[in-house]
Amino acid sequence: MGRIQTTDGLTEEQQELLALVREFVDEQIIPNAQELEHSDTYPEQIVEQMKELGIFGLMIPEEYGGLGESLLTYALTVEEIARGWMSVSGIINTHFIVAYMILQHGTDEQKQKYLPKMATGEIRGAFSMSEPGCGSDVSAIRTKAVNTEGDTWVINGQKMWLTNGGSANLVACLVRTDTGADSVYKNMSTFLLEKEPGFGQTAPGITVPGKIEKMGYKGVDTTELVLENVEKTTADILGGEPGRGFYQMMDGVEVGRVNVAARACGSRSVPSSWASPTRSSGRPSARRSRSTRP
Repeated sequence: MGRIQTTDGLTEEQQELLALVREFVDEQIIPNAQELEHSDTYPEQIVEQMKELGIFGLMIPEEYGGLGESLLTYALTVEEIARGWMSVSGIINTHFIVAYMILQHGTDEQKQKYLPKMATGEIRGAFSMSEPGCGSDVSAIRTKAVNTEGDTWVINGQKMWLTNGGSANLVACLVRTDTGADSVYKNMSTFLLEKEPGFGQTAPGITVPGKIEKMGYKGVDTTELVLENVEKTTADILGGEPGRGFYQMMDGVEVGRVNVAARACGSRSVPSSWASPTRSSGRPSARRSRSTRP
């Protein structure tokens, strides 16, 4: 049983939404998790069902087509999902981080372009900060965007450990943009890179070589990202201005930790045996349940 049972003061709306998530976990995630984990298979059907529930837009404001829920509701939802299978909560996390970064730091044009489709799960986000030679030492990143003619930036480099790197079609990617600022942290920018889902060359100059094999955390894909002469403009920089990338990424990391903490709590309640409860046909969605809101 998930620990959300002990959370006091939830509204009826929160309780209704979490009940839907709990039912979804019991009927759709738990019966399939063991097989997907052992075969290291991306849970495509579960992801499609999460789209229907509106989970990818859980904290995206209603004006952009999301559910407009609180961070508390998000944490409780992640905790419940991790009760079924932790990897599914990882699929949500980087998407949530990128959506949050666009909401907090994006231009109006970027918000209008991406957030409605992120709310439905049509666009799913990946977060790219680490590199092969630096790990968590962000100041040592080498991937660079060079401002060439006019408004064009050319990006070259290699990124590492992208959760959802293969399945996502939008990557928030931290690179060096050496514009002469007095701090290494002010010479970094976040580019929003669009690509096709999958492996190989997924956009001009953008290659996702393949899935990195891991000892655990199966199902969710973790990848490299190779960038060769990728041409972008200033409009593709988060916020429309270079030099703010480090601070934007740190903001995203902070809220991403909420997911990590919540999934740790939920994982403590994973059944010792992934038994298969009886499935039901037809399930109300959180998105549809909001249609009667004033």
